[in-house]
Amino acid sequence: MQMLFLYVMQKLLTRKRNKIIRANLSDDMLVIGDFGCGHFANKYANVLVDFAQSDDVQRGGFKVASGAKTLPFHDLNLNQFPYPFKEKQFDFIICSHVLEHLDDPVRVCAEFSRIAKAGYIEVPNYSADLFVRNNDVIHKWLCAFGAKSGSLMFTDRKSFLSAFPPVAINIMLRFYLQLTNVQLVWRDSIRAEYATFSAAPSATTVTSSPSSPGSPSSPSSPSSPYE
Repeated sequence: MQMLFLYVMQKLLTRKRNKIIRANLSDDMLVIGDFGCGHFANKYANVLVDFAQSDDVQRGGFKVASGAKTLPFHDLNLNQFPYPFKEKQFDFIICSHVLEHLDDPVRVCAEFSRIAKAGYIEVPNYSADLFVRNNDVIHKWLCAFGAKSGSLMFTDRKSFLSAFPPVAINIMLRFYLQLTNVQLVWRDSIRAEYATFSAAPSATTVTSSPSSPGSPSSPSSPSSPYE
């Protein structure tokens, strides 16, 4: 039963994701990259990028879909900068469920802003991801979109869960929560920040380490560390 729910969930999420991507593609977008393509590259991408030598525990044991027979493939470690692409080389970049795995997602967003004109980013919403405990090993960050700052926000997963251990939830609630993934379409540049918190008896304060000067801090409560 659990496997059936997971299968249905992935089908729904993929359909929702592709509908958003298709609505934001135009006929003049010729170079569309899937960064962190994994074993199942997005159907709209014509350039694939991933690190073929990385530990496949990140993909549940599946190998990277290198696309060697049909599409150009770049074997690239996304944790190493700068990326070997020219400024605005890509018309559109797709990056789905990748940033939460990487060492420096804010720097990755800066690189995407440099090499692409536009793109789509999807990350698990912290409100769901913190309950999925098998992600503790592979996800380094809890992710959200800050409504006030207009930024993607990343909080160290291990530190947050140590301060605020989540309760167990059933598969139905997990299914519902995972429909709330952060889905961001961007143009020209991406605003991204690191959020830190202090565990106090009565409150949690979140401050932001911006990727660009002038980004505001974002205070919040323990139940909602992003606003």
